[in-house]
Amino acid sequence: MHNKKFFFILFFILVILASSSALLTACSPNKAKLPAPRKITSTTTSKLCGMFLKQYPGPEAQIIYRNGRTYFFCDTVELFEWIHLKSVAARVPLVMYVQDMAHNSWQHPEDRFINAEKAYYVTVSRRMGCMGPTFVSFSSRKAADKFIKKYGGKIYKFNEITIKMINKAANPANMKMKFKNMG
Repeated sequence: MHNKKFFFILFFILVILASSSALLTACSPNKAKLPAPRKITSTTTSKLCGMFLKQYPGPEAQIIYRNGRTYFFCDTVELFEWIHLKSVAARVPLVMYVQDMAHNSWQHPEDRFINAEKAYYVTVSRRMGCMGPTFVSFSSRKAADKFIKKYGGKIYKFNEITIKMINKAANPANMKMKFKNMG
């Protein structure tokens, strides 16, 4: 009799655990696929400066928020400026994308976006972006190393980019360099 009771209680506990597991899975955050990067068109403008992205060289970026709103940036430095602004830092993006410059023309970059948080960034290189010094984005360390051999610079991951680096790249005095070294 005790064995039957034991097996009944064990069976009952297993049923409850299985039901709880199913409920927890149903209630847990859905690991849905991230939205694909949005296409840049001839009318796409930068959220910060209003410039048309298609008209300028160097890596560009975009942020997609949970509500579907997408903000574009004509330079990766603008992306970092935006996410570090105190007034918008509380808004957590769903995903951020930057262009993989190993697979893009410098003068006319196309879409070819990669996840910004997984990218490698080359700073202080001799290549100027739309707004002057830029953070050149790559999907692989190997591609970033190859770029450095040709144009100089230092490699950083997304979370290693500091406010000091952003401020230095965004300094208006750097705009003078832009026109000398865009090619």
